[in-house]
Amino acid sequence: MPGGTNRSRPGRIDLHTHSTASDGELSPRELVAAAAAAGIGTLALTDHDNMAGIPGAQAEAFDHGIEIVPAVEIGCETPSEGITDILGYFVEAETPSLQALFLRIRAGREERARAMVDRLRGRGIEIAFEDVAAIAGTAPIGRPHIAQALFDSGVVTDFGIAFAELIGVRAPAYVPRTRLSPAEACAVIRAAGGVPVIAHPVPPGAPRRDPKRLRHLLPTLVEAGLGGLECHYPSYSAGTVRWLRALADHNGLVPTGGSDFHGARRPDRMLGSVDVPPETVERLRAASSGAGSSVTSIADSDATSGAASIAESGAASRARSEQRS
Repeated sequence: MPGGTNRSRPGRIDLHTHSTASDGELSPRELVAAAAAAGIGTLALTDHDNMAGIPGAQAEAFDHGIEIVPAVEIGCETPSEGITDILGYFVEAETPSLQALFLRIRAGREERARAMVDRLRGRGIEIAFEDVAAIAGTAPIGRPHIAQALFDSGVVTDFGIAFAELIGVRAPAYVPRTRLSPAEACAVIRAAGGVPVIAHPVPPGAPRRDPKRLRHLLPTLVEAGLGGLECHYPSYSAGTVRWLRALADHNGLVPTGGSDFHGARRPDRMLGSVDVPPETVERLRAASSGAGSSVTSIADSDATSGAASIAESGAASRARSEQRS
C-alpha cells in the first residue's frame, strides 16, 4: 500500500500544508510539532514540486502520534484554464519517474530565478542570485525566496510590496515558469502509486464563475487518473463547498481539503482551520492501493516524456498565481 504506515488518527485532518522544503516558514519537524499543538491527527505535507521534507516530518510525527500522508503539490497549467495545480496523496517518493520530474522542475526554477534576479539588477536593485539560493537552501527556488532577499536587503518592507511592484504577474521583473499539464501530473502521480487531486479549484467566494472551467476539465482529467477535488479550503463559503462537492460526486472524485498553511505571514490559512470530512483519508488510501495500475503505462511513457519535453523546451507558461511559487 503506497505511503504511510498508520491508519488516520483521532483529531483534526489537514491535507494541504507547506514547509521550508518549499515555500513554507516552518521546517518539516516544526510543522508537525505545530500540527500536534493544533490538535491535528492526520497531516499531509504537500510541498511544491518535491518531497524532501517527508522523512523529517515522519520522524517527528512518531513522537506526537500523528499520521503523515506523503504528498506533493505539482505546479500545472492549461492553455485555456490557466494554473490548475495538482496535489498527489500517498505518493511513493522514490519512484524514478517522479524523481526525474522533480530534478527537471528544480532546474527550471533555478533558471527562472536567475532571469528574475537579472531583471531586478537591470533596474538598479543590487541583489545576488547566491543570496536567493542561500535563502532557499535545499528547497526548489521560488518567488517567495526572491521576495525574502528583497526584504532582507531593505528594498521592500513586506512581501506584498515585493510581489505588487517587482516580481508579481505583470510586474517588471516577473518571469513565467514552465509547468506541466494537469493530465501529465495526474499520470506521473498515478505511476508513483498516488492519488491526484485538483488543488484550490476556484477563487474564494466565486464558485459559479468557474474560471477553470471545471465542468469541462474534470471529465478529461478523470480519464487521466484524477481521483479527487479539493472542496474544503480557506475562505470557501458553504455554497462554494456544496457546489464543489456536487461536482466531485458527479465525477466520482474524493472531496478533500486543507488549510494550505505556509506560516504566520498568511494568517488566513492556519493549521487545522478547515473542516475536512473524517472519511477523506481512508477514501484516498483506498484509491491509492490499486487504482493507479491502469494508468501506469501512460505515466511511464507519454506523460513522463511529455513532462521532459516541456521542461527542456523552456516554453513559458502564462502564470497567474501570486506568492505561491
